[in-house]
Amino acid sequence: MKRAQALRQVLVVTGLAFCSLSDGFIFGQMSGMVDALSGKDKSIPLSKDEISWIASTINITCCFGFGLITILTEMFGRRKTITIITTPVLICWLMVYFAQDKYTLLASRVIVGASFGGVLILTYVNIAEYVAPSIRSLCLNLMSACGSATGTLLGHVLSLFLHWRHVALIGIIPTAISAILPLFWVESPSWLATKGRFKECETSFKKLRISNEVADLELKMLINSQRVDNNATKNGNVFSSLLAKYVRACKQKYYRRIAVLLLVICIYRVAAGRILFNTLIITMLRDITGTSDILLFTLLVDGCILVGAGISCVFVSKLQMRTLLFTSGPVANFVQITLALCLYLWEDNSFYVRWIKVSLIALYSILISAGPYAVLETLLSELHPLDIKASSTFVLGALAGVLQFLSIQLATHLFSVIGYHGVFIFNACIVFICLLYLYFYLPETKGRTLQEIQFYFIDNSYGDKSKMMNSEQQNDLLSKEMIKVVT
Repeated sequence: MKRAQALRQVLVVTGLAFCSLSDGFIFGQMSGMVDALSGKDKSIPLSKDEISWIASTINITCCFGFGLITILTEMFGRRKTITIITTPVLICWLMVYFAQDKYTLLASRVIVGASFGGVLILTYVNIAEYVAPSIRSLCLNLMSACGSATGTLLGHVLSLFLHWRHVALIGIIPTAISAILPLFWVESPSWLATKGRFKECETSFKKLRISNEVADLELKMLINSQRVDNNATKNGNVFSSLLAKYVRACKQKYYRRIAVLLLVICIYRVAAGRILFNTLIITMLRDITGTSDILLFTLLVDGCILVGAGISCVFVSKLQMRTLLFTSGPVANFVQITLALCLYLWEDNSFYVRWIKVSLIALYSILISAGPYAVLETLLSELHPLDIKASSTFVLGALAGVLQFLSIQLATHLFSVIGYHGVFIFNACIVFICLLYLYFYLPETKGRTLQEIQFYFIDNSYGDKSKMMNSEQQNDLLSKEMIKVVT
């Protein structure tokens, strides 16, 4: 029995890892494609502005993906939605391969952006809902950090050896696997609970988790919290119900605290530069080193991102989330400032100077992957309240998508105006501000259930576990704030 439950969770994490690998490969292939079309490849004539739009469009159209999953997950559940929203990516790989004009390429970015946005959010949501709190951060990093870094590395390296059209064809493989595997999962217990299907929720939960005191408590908390929600709201269609609950939630202090915290996390993720590196690293390395022979540099930087992702799995297992963030975050930012100073002071590109610059980029990549991103992406999977998770994810995800779009769209212009060093200094200042806010307002979430985290934002405590075993007492605890949201 224990083996069957473990295998079911492994299947979930494996499926989500392929989703992340596919997402990372999208950016790795795009980096090679953008670099080629900016240089020697004139098969599709493009201006600098058009290339910038192709590189950045995926980050704004991902907002449509957030909207799609808001509706689709409510209608079809978590696992089927992944298959539905991943399928268009398969079509986009073929569009890229056969593209003969800029409009086809841009259309592929629009479609893949919507799919990417939906899959990205669903990976965070599913890890939070399928995996036990004690190993949630570890699984999230194995799936998201390692999977995404591996996909990006493959995309970058293959782009240095193969034509970008052929790299696009290879992208079909991980995307197809990520679309098929979820069909073999059980449905998310949390989603079933939000639908009032408590018997199915209990069955699904027990198929995933070994029965013990901690697991039984978590199941009781999940079911009882959603009984409050389902007793308070019975009527209305999907869209109006989602909108009404979200509007009411915004009037509550506890959700405004969560929303601001999530926004700061999104700003931090953008300023830390992972999407910037994933999208433009090949072009950046050519400019920074002054050479087109960048295979070793690319392997070093992407390899360090992957190593950092692996190290993060150890760190999140051993350290508290706050401890990891507030030790690794400032150190990584100091390295980013050092890199900016080196780029500003050393304009020559001798052999040693090249390697010093690239080594600093690699060191920074290790640090942000091993620390800040490991924490920030775990928090994105934990903080959204379960009863309004779909609408909250959409709103905050849309804001994050706009920020990512602006960061890539403006980066190509800022590099020529204030230089790479100026962009890195600007990002470092934003990161320090975000760290300061998180230091004062971020609670410790490691090992806490999603319900306990929500309790913290309601009354600054994680709740009394002994009382939560009693459904009537838990309903009293929840109803204070939850009834305000859903009625």
